[in-house]
Amino acid sequence: MKKYLALLLFALIPTMSFGQSNYQDVVYLNNGSIIRGTIIEQVPNKSIKIETADRNVFVYQIDEIEKIIKDTFYREKADFKSNSDRRKGFIGLSLGASIPVGDFGDLYNGLAKTGIHLNLINFGYLFSENFGITATWFGAANPINVAGLDPWSYGGIMTGPLLSFPLSQKVEWDFRPMMGYSVTTFIGTEQALSFALNIGTVFKVNAGSKMSLLLSADYFSTKPEFIDFGFEQSISTISLGFGVAYRLK
Repeated sequence: MKKYLALLLFALIPTMSFGQSNYQDVVYLNNGSIIRGTIIEQVPNKSIKIETADRNVFVYQIDEIEKIIKDTFYREKADFKSNSDRRKGFIGLSLGASIPVGDFGDLYNGLAKTGIHLNLINFGYLFSENFGITATWFGAANPINVAGLDPWSYGGIMTGPLLSFPLSQKVEWDFRPMMGYSVTTFIGTEQALSFALNIGTVFKVNAGSKMSLLLSADYFSTKPEFIDFGFEQSISTISLGFGVAYRLK
């Protein structure tokens, strides 16, 4: 019988230790401060010594203390995890204004006016806490400031690294430099393939466990060469967009 009691006690020790590790001492001071940690020394009716999670040790006199309780050690972390909407990635679409800058919008050069920019696929995925990959499949059009001419139209696929930082439990900020290729159509006739760069930023507002709202700003640049017409055109735009995304686990 003693043997079985000893085995039972031995089996209960890890359980008891685990249960204790889930709790911490919480000291409420008369001045309104709250200290969380483990009481490592206590002099009855005189003082206590408490060690916090970052290894700082504090001593308080009994007349400084309002009350002492036991609280769940992992409560704050568990609540943050359950309330935090951070996930590994997202895929969505966005629509916004395409504003020509530089030669592209010059009256003696590109003649482009403000148009639209559409990200048919807006993708991002994190491999670690802050680093991942991003990609987009996009299309855009800018009217030409000449009556009767078809607008500039261009689109393509771009990819690059993704840097992501949570600003709060609901908002994340992404920085995404990308490169790829774009196909540009001039006055509805000749098409040209060209290397393209994009430097963008996105604010993701997590509206639920599966949905995010996207607010984006991008600088896009490419320079297609139209052989039949015998010229190159510098295309530079700033795009401001709004979209929605499905959140990936």
